[in-house]
Amino acid sequence: MILATGHPSNRNPVRRQGFTLIEMILVLALLVIAVSMVSPRIAGFIRARALESEARRLLAVTHAGRSRAVSEGTVVVVWLDESQGRYGLEQEVPGRNGDAAALMFTADPNLQIAFTTTPHLLGQTLTSPLPARSTGVRPQNQRNMPAIRLLPDGSIDVESPQAVRILDPEGSTLWLVEGSDRKHYEIRTSDR
Repeated sequence: MILATGHPSNRNPVRRQGFTLIEMILVLALLVIAVSMVSPRIAGFIRARALESEARRLLAVTHAGRSRAVSEGTVVVVWLDESQGRYGLEQEVPGRNGDAAALMFTADPNLQIAFTTTPHLLGQTLTSPLPARSTGVRPQNQRNMPAIRLLPDGSIDVESPQAVRILDPEGSTLWLVEGSDRKHYEIRTSDR
């Protein structure tokens, strides 16, 4: 067997391969164009996920409140502070030491959450001040904020808001609407 000797460049004259500056600039330009086309879609996807995520979290809070009201045999309220973008769950009348199981959440700052009525029951617009079944007294929590009252029998108080509207900056809206059995809320894309 014979081994090659001498300088390696003399053995196999292979030219070194690489990118030229022009090729690199073209690839980077294509990447910039692709990212600029995709980024608005990604931003829209992220906003839609935030809206859906907040709706699901608020729905979970109503389910937890209903379960708690039934298991503890007490009235539990889901309250909403629209101005601060917070909502929570607590006993309507806490004990001496307060409500150790109370929950509080801060909503995504880009979203607006508000209790509202379901005006389609009246055939009116969304700015209708009174729900179809109102006696004029609205449930409130200890902080004097509007609240959904969840009763020990598993139902929702008749004076509780019938819907919660969650709105993102682009105008997309999801609704938590009271179910026809008055025992739960469900997520919908409209108030109907």
